[in-house]
Amino acid sequence: MKLKTIIAFILLLSINLLAQKEGDVIINEIGNGGTKKAMYSGSDYVELLVLKPEGVKLAGWYLTDLSSPGGTPKETEGYIKFSDKEGSIFNEVLPKGTYILICLGDAGSLFGNEVQKEFVKGNRIVVFAGEKNKHIEKTDGTITLTGKDNIALVSSWQKNSAVDIVSWEGSTSWTGGEVTQLPLDALENGKIAYFVPSEGNFKNNSSVQNWVSVSDVKEATPGAVNKNVDMSLLK
Repeated sequence: MKLKTIIAFILLLSINLLAQKEGDVIINEIGNGGTKKAMYSGSDYVELLVLKPEGVKLAGWYLTDLSSPGGTPKETEGYIKFSDKEGSIFNEVLPKGTYILICLGDAGSLFGNEVQKEFVKGNRIVVFAGEKNKHIEKTDGTITLTGKDNIALVSSWQKNSAVDIVSWEGSTSWTGGEVTQLPLDALENGKIAYFVPSEGNFKNNSSVQNWVSVSDVKEATPGAVNKNVDMSLLK
């Protein structure tokens, strides 16, 4: 292997490792529609928040509720890829403070307390996992949040590439990012859970005490600042 090739490979590897550093992007809010009609009855969603100071590209990253890269996708478990094809918003560097709302249900459904539309401007991005679009590549299976489950953001389809993981009594073998282990009743069918940082520490979302669990959709803020969060502390 030529020296230039080796150097290029090392640089590329370094860039990839930096891109998946824990805390660069966090899972910030989850809506689990489930089946309990007395609770939140909208569609499932996952909200991400970019924290990396210089921003980050998500092209080629994945979101999944499979417990491992070798899991079997099916109707209630699967993964999506943030497209790296031409025209994808995820090819752009998304600046710090950008909210990314991944709607796991159909367009026209409620997400939180409102119907969402695709939006890819400024610091707010809304995309649909199940709809044909240039930003999300549908892969195998379907992400459908259930009673015991987990959701993982990974920078590549490798076991050690997790950037952030939230689990509510679901099993996970993804490594690389710390697991936020919520109790089952925090995200059982029909609840919403969102992160409220302590003293402006947005990167540490692994503490259960900093997650709020609600069934009232009025408290849901998919794609926007979470309730009782002061974004001016995000420095």
